[in-house]
Amino acid sequence: MNTGVLARLRARGNAQRDVRWAFAAVWLVFLGYPVAALLSSDKSAGAIAYGLAIIALFAGIYIAACIRVIPFRLDDPDHREAAVFLVVLVIVVAASVPVIGQAAMAMAPYLIALSVFGLGQRAGIAMVVAIVVVALLGPQVVPGWDFDGGIVTAILVSGGAMLVARNLQIREREREFAEHRKRELDEQLAVIAERERVARDVHDILGHSLTVITLKSELAGRLVDIDPDRAKLELAELHSLSRHALAEVRSTVGGLRTPDLRTELASARTALTAAEIEADLPTDLADISPARSALFAWVVRESVTNVVRHSGARRCVVDVADGHIEVVDDGCGIDEHAFGNGLRGLTERVDAAGGALSVRATGTGTAVRVTLG
Repeated sequence: MNTGVLARLRARGNAQRDVRWAFAAVWLVFLGYPVAALLSSDKSAGAIAYGLAIIALFAGIYIAACIRVIPFRLDDPDHREAAVFLVVLVIVVAASVPVIGQAAMAMAPYLIALSVFGLGQRAGIAMVVAIVVVALLGPQVVPGWDFDGGIVTAILVSGGAMLVARNLQIREREREFAEHRKRELDEQLAVIAERERVARDVHDILGHSLTVITLKSELAGRLVDIDPDRAKLELAELHSLSRHALAEVRSTVGGLRTPDLRTELASARTALTAAEIEADLPTDLADISPARSALFAWVVRESVTNVVRHSGARRCVVDVADGHIEVVDDGCGIDEHAFGNGLRGLTERVDAAGGALSVRATGTGTAVRVTLG
């Protein structure tokens, strides 16, 4: 999946985590069955207290797992945390068997849930198979255990339901990802269409204006000797027409002044090399979202221009990630006043994007950094 989309989906999942874990933890109510079985048994008070403590420990660890790993890390390839929780819970269940016996099977669905939602469908299937094997073989090897078809059925039904729910979650996440990608593509196509429209407008404006200017300039040239006053009038109209055409072009192309990050980095390399400044610039921009690329391009343009003009640097480094960009040089230092209108315009762009811009001395030069939330 695209990194920028994944980051947004993951952020949304993190924002919901505080609530969503409760929907998984609420099923701990079914631990009431082993608790009831323990309290109604003829065990000693110490054994009952131990059993209740084990069940409470299991519930606490499962709630922690719900908060940390269950809601619902579909896009996280690192499952080590879920695996640790699962191993600990299996150990707790094993420790409960000597006291609560076969009633420990009531904890099986929680192990399945953690496997399915914390580790994935394959791990969930493996856990269902392992628990069914224990339910089938346990009565044959563990004294006091009896075969209970209801337990096997409950495990198969609950495990199957969780696997189906997991599959639906994956499909929903894929649908969200597809919608995000479609929106991004629609936005890019809209930009392309707008640029093509403006390009056509510029062509029409220049085509008409240049034709008229050409005709009037030829007429003025012929009239210079035979009718100077008329020639002056034509030249005045020519001057007015050219100014009007220039204003129309500026107005039309004003919306096109969105630089491209790759283009700006290439231009920066050319400018730095011409100024005999070593350029350390990024080449992999795959993680930069299109919305941030334009802003970062403005930062590169303004910062590198000032490095070339004012810094006297020997080396310039540009560091770019999806959340920030930083331009650092080893020159004599550039304060905010050296940027003038450029810094003010850049600050306005960064503020409009919800980011923060800083210009600071590094001890050996200057660093211009823009950070986006």
